[in-house]
Amino acid sequence: MTIISILSRVPIFDGFSQEELEEVARLLTEKKFQADEDIFFETDPGKDFYMVYEGRIKIYKMSPGGQVKVLDYLEEGDFFGEMALLDNSCRSANAVALADSTLLVLRQSDFDSLMKSRPDLLLRIARTLSARLRKADSEIEMLSFSGVKNRLIQSIYNLAEKYGEETPDGLLIPSDFTHRDISELVGTAREVVSRVIKELKKEGLITTDGRNIVVRDLHSLLEKIRD
Repeated sequence: MTIISILSRVPIFDGFSQEELEEVARLLTEKKFQADEDIFFETDPGKDFYMVYEGRIKIYKMSPGGQVKVLDYLEEGDFFGEMALLDNSCRSANAVALADSTLLVLRQSDFDSLMKSRPDLLLRIARTLSARLRKADSEIEMLSFSGVKNRLIQSIYNLAEKYGEETPDGLLIPSDFTHRDISELVGTAREVVSRVIKELKKEGLITTDGRNIVVRDLHSLLEKIRD
């Protein structure tokens, strides 16, 4: 996969010509991160805009007591780091490589120049920020009105729907999403995740093989949330 082909999949560059994508590509540098390597921390100064060339990135917040809440997982074609550049402020969350990853990095000065030359990019970024805000609103609603079990089931459903790999037994959630990762999505203890997974397994909604979780039927899992 070339840098140009990745850029063509990034929503904010939709409609760019081959020549325009090549111009953007010349501004980028590649930076590699190993699994579990930090990219930046909350309150760090925002200096760069990132696009995921390969791998998977975890965006998260951490409480003073050390409890982690995952905000999003990003993969090939996704971008992040724009908020701090738009308002000249600090990072609003932490970012870490969940797997070995390669990022395409755009410096702030080049980001600013690009926004001035193509103001339509600002509208596209605003749409992405709006979508992320809607997602945050949905999570706040879940935290306010749903119990831990339903939130866990919803998280498993979301992971299977977005990342699930088709197998004869159902949708396989990649093994790099551990029980700890799922607990951090919900903001609960890992032991609670293990207990709920055992319950779902007994009910025939999922199967497990070591660290792997297979959702046998997405519709049935969604109905469980609605019960």
